[in-house]
Amino acid sequence: MCKKIRGKFFVAPLVGLVTTLLSAGNSAQALTPVTTCGQTLSVSGEYLLTRNLVCPDTGVDFNGVTITASNVVFHLAGRSISSTVCDLTRNISGIFVTGGLSGVRVDGGTVRGFNDGIVLSSSNSRVVGMTVTKACAFGILGGGENNWIEENVVTASGDGVALSPAKLTHVTANHLSGNVRAGVALSDFADANFIEQNILNNNGDYGIAVFNGNNTIIRNNAANRNRIGIALLSTATRDGATILPHRVLDNTAHGNSATGIWITGDGAPGIVRRNSVFGSGSTDMQDDTLGCVGNTWSGNTFRIDVVAGVSNGGPAVPCLR
Repeated sequence: MCKKIRGKFFVAPLVGLVTTLLSAGNSAQALTPVTTCGQTLSVSGEYLLTRNLVCPDTGVDFNGVTITASNVVFHLAGRSISSTVCDLTRNISGIFVTGGLSGVRVDGGTVRGFNDGIVLSSSNSRVVGMTVTKACAFGILGGGENNWIEENVVTASGDGVALSPAKLTHVTANHLSGNVRAGVALSDFADANFIEQNILNNNGDYGIAVFNGNNTIIRNNAANRNRIGIALLSTATRDGATILPHRVLDNTAHGNSATGIWITGDGAPGIVRRNSVFGSGSTDMQDDTLGCVGNTWSGNTFRIDVVAGVSNGGPAVPCLR
């Protein structure tokens, strides 16, 4: 009896071990290697960058890696894709995800150089845990719908993250600092996007700028030591759709060299609540519309404000509160 029991207990772990090893082997086989510049990922599945890629100038448009299939997961595994080529007369990207796709994920590595670091034209997709630096136009350029751009670091690029156009995209928990123009820029009728929990410091012009868009939620960000912390420059929708206000909520904008939070005449309507704005070089909060018509400012902490080009007397005086 004892021998039989010992036999059962010996065989069971052995079977489990074999099963585990087989599963691990199958998992490893499922990762398709990415080994060269210009490679196209055209079949759904998981891909692994197996070495650092340095991509030369081809003289024409080129990408480091192109994704043309839905449900592709591309792991960079701590490795990098780089190029010193910057030529805005051509289309040159580190990783390019084509439009009309869904379920794409890019994660865990570095893209350095190119015109655009990562171009995400698909929908229901994610760029996670990437470092992008020295892209001469856009660090990460997002289009499509229902995408997540999260936990990335983008520095020394033209704009950190640009949504153009994009809808229902989340730009969340990124470090987007030290870029030439903006940490986050929205344009081309970007609609109903979420800019939340990002660090946007020391950018040349803006922490966050809505150049053209509608119904943006800008919440719980730190936009410090830029020229302008947060700017609502234009509100627009396609095809005459109803305009909904941008909402600027619970942000910190300290030490910006010109203005902390600014709504231009074209940027209305906007709702600005519970923000902390101090130490701006010119004014903490600025509304270019006489009487703040179309905009709501409430519960903000600040010292200096300007309405329609005239000093407004601080937080005790309507219409900025």
